[in-house]
Amino acid sequence: MGTNIVPISDLRRQASKVVNTLREGSDVAYITQHGRPAAVLVGFEQYEALLAQLEELKQNQARPQYFIAEEKGTFATLADMAQDLGVDDLAEQHDHYLYGTNKS
Repeated sequence: MGTNIVPISDLRRQASKVVNTLREGSDVAYITQHGRPAAVLVGFEQYEALLAQLEELKQNQARPQYFIAEEKGTFATLADMAQDLGVDDLAEQHDHYLYGTNKS
């Protein structure tokens, strides 16, 4: 895999060669015009992969972060954390916040 810098004049003369190079595994072809970047060519498979990644990023951005954390297994509920800290029944110990007095 590699990156190619291709002057636009070479692209005009050798378009099929540039496309074949992309098909064979080159990452991208930077097209220059008058020595300056003008365009970028990528192979079709890479283009499709980039679109899929972009769509995934858009979906992840739209979802609340806790859903993403839950899917990755990095999500912990308050009840789980309390249990890990030795608090057996969070509701029982803190009913006074809800009812003004302990239920027990």
